[in-house]
Amino acid sequence: MHKFSTETFMSLCSSNSEHYVWQIAIPRLALQYDFLMNGILALGALHIAATIEPPESLVYIDTALQYHNLTFAPYRAAVDSINPLNCEAALAQSIITTVIGIALPRVTAARGENSSITENIVVVFELLQGVRKIHHIGASWIKLELFSRRKNPWDPGSASLDSDTGAALERLGTLNDETLASIDPVQHQVNKDAILYLRHFSTRVANSVDPANVLAWLAMLDKEFVDNVRRRQPLALLILMHWAVLLGELDGQHWWARDSGRALISELLDVLHPEDMEWANALAWPQKKLGL
Repeated sequence: MHKFSTETFMSLCSSNSEHYVWQIAIPRLALQYDFLMNGILALGALHIAATIEPPESLVYIDTALQYHNLTFAPYRAAVDSINPLNCEAALAQSIITTVIGIALPRVTAARGENSSITENIVVVFELLQGVRKIHHIGASWIKLELFSRRKNPWDPGSASLDSDTGAALERLGTLNDETLASIDPVQHQVNKDAILYLRHFSTRVANSVDPANVLAWLAMLDKEFVDNVRRRQPLALLILMHWAVLLGELDGQHWWARDSGRALISELLDVLHPEDMEWANALAWPQKKLGL
């Protein structure tokens, strides 16, 4: 808890105005909700593990995983029965869970584990399905200014998308149209929505490299898209690879995102192979953006 309240909390903030929320208000709220307390302790232990070398780091990795595993069932139960009392704790835990899911593969590599960042992202996807429910049912109940609540998420900001990124997302849309529009309209629409959200949050990142603008995309996705990622559907993986470019924007700003964008792209390249020149260009763009 000392690590979280003195250092880790800052990695969840995008501005000084959020320090009180994550340093004081959220830990105080965690006294009432074990899943949130266990999430805080897991993240603090993982942060310690990320800053020291093995073998000293191994005990902190084990501790982080133990606390993290304790959060799943009660967090899901809270989301299933969301109410004015537990909605803020559930929303805070959704943010902590996302950060842990992104950080785990790199940190656990210290004990020789080959943890898949794609699999971790799928778990995060599934847990974040509850976030839309929290916002839909409990929006008026949430008073804390967590980073997903600070500003209108649908305001794209004043800056426009750069032409290079715009062209890459147009290419994604074209591939989706050519591959699925006529043979599977449902899957085509699922991908189209994911690309639309990706364009929106890419525009927001152009205005502000803020973790909320990067991570919010995960919470917006349809369950069907998550299933497609799990089934290794190529277009879904290609869209996820383009989101990894946004994740890469957080590298160097937040310890939990270090090398994660590059790692996700590298992992997806192992299972995606160009079917034609358009696919080859689509695969090349994320690599170029993150210098791979």
